[in-house]
Amino acid sequence: MSYTLIIGNKNYSSWSMRAWLLLEFLGVSYEEISIDLYTVSTNDEVRKLGGETGLVPVLKDGTLTIWETSAIIEYLYESFAQVWPADKALRARARSICGEVYSGMSALRNAMPVNTRARFNLTGISSAANADINRVVQIWEDSLTLSGGPWLFGEFSAADIVFAPIATRFQTYGVKLTGDASTYQARILSHPLMVKWLAMGKAEPQVIPLFEEKFSAFRVVNPDSNNN
Repeated sequence: MSYTLIIGNKNYSSWSMRAWLLLEFLGVSYEEISIDLYTVSTNDEVRKLGGETGLVPVLKDGTLTIWETSAIIEYLYESFAQVWPADKALRARARSICGEVYSGMSALRNAMPVNTRARFNLTGISSAANADINRVVQIWEDSLTLSGGPWLFGEFSAADIVFAPIATRFQTYGVKLTGDASTYQARILSHPLMVKWLAMGKAEPQVIPLFEEKFSAFRVVNPDSNNN
């Protein structure tokens, strides 16, 4: 069994991060194709590879193409049961909280675009973005209490992968967490697959000015960041 995964820049693409983490977690064989994001040819390049929306990630399994993150997760679940919790009730909850990320939390995404190697001091955050942050914290704390940890549903699963980019956002923009939420954030950021992804993002030469200049006034100088 061999797949092809089409993703964007590792430093900037949260959805690519999720698909890559899942394939790595499952230990499957795959070829990776990386497309630079936010260029005049990005969407056309992705479409030529089978992604009908022109967006990443895209997963190809032979002649079959899946071009949306949640669909990729569900497709892989049909072959790999460890994608979701084994318990039906926990699996339903896991899908529910991931659905919140897919369809909502737009204020959080708009306020804190993914830039994993940068460090910013987020100021003037909107009430809507703050509400999204608080909701993430509630989800993490409630899930950890229900499962007993160490991951959201006991064993590492797609739920942790879906929330991984949010953990990087909190790190990039200096969102201060406490208690179980803080412990969980540190745990996901130190997962070996996350460490590998973040290192590759930091080493990328590509820079997307939109996600650097827009927030430059809020940047905290970090000697460990490639962007300084």
